[in-house]
Amino acid sequence: MDIGGCRVKKLPICFIVIALCQGCASTGKAPQGNLVQRYTASRQLEQADEMLGRGDAAGAAKALHAVVSAPPAPGVTDQALFRLALLTLKPGLERSASVQSQQLLRRLAKEYPKSPWNAQAAQLNDLIEVADDLRRQNKSLKGNNQSLTKEINDLNNSLERLKRLDQELEKNVR
Repeated sequence: MDIGGCRVKKLPICFIVIALCQGCASTGKAPQGNLVQRYTASRQLEQADEMLGRGDAAGAAKALHAVVSAPPAPGVTDQALFRLALLTLKPGLERSASVQSQQLLRRLAKEYPKSPWNAQAAQLNDLIEVADDLRRQNKSLKGNNQSLTKEINDLNNSLERLKRLDQELEKNVR
């Protein structure tokens, strides 16, 4: 007997092939990358770890960027997002954390809300916000300090002038 080009004996094999070809489409879920993409992303994540171990932060960032730019692979892409955010985080005394780092952390929270990397990302975001607040306060205090220093200098100059005037008045009175 022939059904749709498959013999009845080969029918189970046809169903398996069709199911494999459909992937996640049959479950109603959005595709999360095929097995090859997931393996490639996982391998790139391992390479990034190896590069970091050798001190090659630029190479690691490039490998992680490739992972986060590829189709999503839960468990891999979320970890790569977090690690890349750490690598691009370049705060300083006078500047805020990098915008790219903050964007990567927001993307992690949005695309992978149940990821274990999200808890760490939330803590890192909190630290970035605190650092930014402290930086703003420091800048404000520096401005206030400069203003007060100028005022002190003006008052010292006025005091010196008053002393000279007082000395001149004393000379004139004698």
